[in-house]
Amino acid sequence: MVLLWTLAVAVSLAWNTTQVRQSAQEQARSSARASIDKDINYRGLIADLGGVYARIDAGVEPNPFLAHVPGRDVVTTGGARLTLLNSSYFMRLIHDRELHIASPGLRGHATSLHPLRAANAPDPWERAGLEAFAQGAREWSGVEESPDGSVFRLMRPRLTTTACLECHGHQGYREGDVLGGISVTVPLEPLYAQARERTLVFGLGHGFLWLLGIGGLTLGYRILTGKEEDLTRAAFYDPLTGLPNRTLFMDRLEQALLRAQRHNERGALFYLDLDRFKHINDSLGHSIGDGLLRQVATALRGLLREEDTVARLGGDEFVVLLTGLGSDPDAAFLHTQTLATKLLQHLCRRYPVDGHELYVSISVGITLFPENAHTSQDLLKQADAAMYEAKDRGGNAFHFYVPSLQAAADLRLQMENDLRSALENGELVLYYQPQVDSERNQVLGAEALLRWEHPGHGLTHPDDFIHIAEETGLILAIGEWVIREACRQIRAWDGESSRRPLPQVSVNVSPRQFRQPDFVQRVKGILAETGVSPGRIVLELTERILLEDMEGAAERIRELQAIGARFCIDDFGMGYSSLAYLKNLPVEALKIDRSFVRDIPTDPNDVAIVETIIAMAWRFGLKVIAEGVETEEQLHFLAARGCDAYQGHLHSHAMPAVEFERHLG
Repeated sequence: MVLLWTLAVAVSLAWNTTQVRQSAQEQARSSARASIDKDINYRGLIADLGGVYARIDAGVEPNPFLAHVPGRDVVTTGGARLTLLNSSYFMRLIHDRELHIASPGLRGHATSLHPLRAANAPDPWERAGLEAFAQGAREWSGVEESPDGSVFRLMRPRLTTTACLECHGHQGYREGDVLGGISVTVPLEPLYAQARERTLVFGLGHGFLWLLGIGGLTLGYRILTGKEEDLTRAAFYDPLTGLPNRTLFMDRLEQALLRAQRHNERGALFYLDLDRFKHINDSLGHSIGDGLLRQVATALRGLLREEDTVARLGGDEFVVLLTGLGSDPDAAFLHTQTLATKLLQHLCRRYPVDGHELYVSISVGITLFPENAHTSQDLLKQADAAMYEAKDRGGNAFHFYVPSLQAAADLRLQMENDLRSALENGELVLYYQPQVDSERNQVLGAEALLRWEHPGHGLTHPDDFIHIAEETGLILAIGEWVIREACRQIRAWDGESSRRPLPQVSVNVSPRQFRQPDFVQRVKGILAETGVSPGRIVLELTERILLEDMEGAAERIRELQAIGARFCIDDFGMGYSSLAYLKNLPVEALKIDRSFVRDIPTDPNDVAIVETIIAMAWRFGLKVIAEGVETEEQLHFLAARGCDAYQGHLHSHAMPAVEFERHLG
C-alpha cells in the first residue's frame, strides 16, 4: 500500500506539473487569440470608416499602394498635410511599433505568400501555416525556440474583402480568397516562470500529502475493512427490508437454473405482489407503507427454509426461489402448491403499523424450472405473468404459469404502450348514457363513460384498460381529460339554441386522481377554462375513495361545493357502507350498483338491499339513481319505492355525443 501510495503521489505530481506547463501554453494561446481578434476588429473598424487620415509631418509616409485612390493626400485649411491610412496600413504601423518596444511581449505580423512589401514576407513557420490555410485550415499554432527563449505562435487566415482589393486587386485576388495570415508571437518564458513557482507549490503540497497519506493508510485500511461488509450489503441487499435485492437475486436465480439443467433438478420461482398496496401508500403515506413492507418481509422469511431465497425486487414486489426439489416434477409441483397455500394462509392478515390495522392480501405467480425456461429473465417474466393472472382473478390467490399467459402478458405490455399514446392520438372518446326521471321519463342528465377507439382492437371498454392506467399513473392525465372533454361537450350542446340545455353530466373520478394534492385546483381550472357552470358537473366517487381518507375527502368536496360543484357516491353498497360516513360527507346522491338491480324484484335479498338503500337515502335527504335498469318491471319497482332516477338499456345504451344529441331531439 505504501508503494502504491508513493507511486500515486508521484504520478499526481508529474501530471500536475505537465498540466501547469500546458496551462501556460493555453494561457499564451488565449492571449494570442485575443490579440488576433483585436487586430481583426481594428481592421474592420478602419475599413467601415473608409480609412483615417494622419499627419504626414508626424512621421507617416503616404501609402504607395493607394496612389491611385483620389484624395489619398489632402491639405487642411490650416495647412496641415494629411495622408489616408487604410486598415492594412494602420495595422502595419501598430505592428512596426511593437517591434521597437524594448520589453518582450506580444508581436503581431501580417504576412502573405505574395506580399506587397518585403517586411510582410513569411518566415518558414508562417509559410507552412499559409500553405495549410490554402488547404482549408482555420488556425495554425505551435511552440518554437527563439534567442529570447520559447515562444508560442498562432496564426489565423486573413480573407480578402472589398477594401483589400484597393491594394491587392492587381494580384488577382477575389473577395473571399485567403489573402494571407495574421500571426502573433507570445513569449513563454514569463509564463513558464509562473508555472515553475506553481510547480514548487505543488511539490510541497504533494510532499505533505504523501506524509499525511502514509500516516492515514493504517487507519484507512482498518476503516475500509470494517466497511466492506456494509458496502456489500448496500450493493446486494435491500436497505428497507434487509432482503437480497434484484442484483443478488438474479445471480442466485441464474446459478439455480444452471444447476437444475445440469443435474435434472427441479426448482420453483414465486412472484408475490401485495394487493392494493398503492392505495395504502397514497392514503396513509410512504412511512406507513414502508413499515408494512418490513413486516411482510419478516413474515415471509419466517415461512421458508434456510436454503430458500426471498428477495425484494422493488415497491411491493417480492420473489422466492426454491431449489433442491428433486427430479420428480409431480412431487415438485405438489411441494410448490403446498407452500403457496401456506403463504396465502399466513401472509394474508392484518398487520399493526403505527396505530393502523392494515389488512393485506397477496397475489402469487409461480413458475417451475428448468422445463419452463432457458434463461433467468424468462423465468421472471413467466412468474410475473402468472402473478398478474392471479391479480386479475381478484387477488388473494396463486396461479401457476402456463404458456398462454405469456401471450396475455405481452398483450398487456402492448396495451400499456398503446395507452400512453392514446391521448396524444385522440383515440379516447366519451359515450353518454341518459339519466332519466323515474316518474316522468324525462332526461335529467347523462353519465360520461370512457371508451378507447383502439386502432387495432376497435372500441375498447374501460374494464380492459383502466386497471393498467391506474397501475401506471396514466389515469391522472386520462381522468383530467375526461372532465375537460365533458365540459367541452356541455358547451357544444349549449350552442344548439333550438334545444333545452342538458342540466348535468356525471363523470367518474378515480381514487388516484381524487387523492392528488391539487385535485381541487385542477377541477376549478378546467371549469374556468371551459366556462361551464360548476353545478352542471357531477363528480362520481366510489365508497372506497371516501373511506380511505374521510377527513381529506370531506375537505375536497366542501371546497368544490363552495363554487357549486356536485358529488355522487357511485356503486353504493359494493364497498364499506356505513351511516357514519353518509352523515359526515356532503354528497347529494347515491347510485345503486347494477348488481343489486339485476334480479329485482324476484331476488328477496336484492329487494331488501335496494329498499334499504332508498330508505336510507331518503332519511339523509339524498337522491337515488339506479344503474343497469333493463326491464319495465325493474323500473316500476324502483319508482314505487321512491327511486328518483335511473339509467340503463331500458331507456338507452351509452352512445357517442352525436347520437346522444339526436336522442335528445
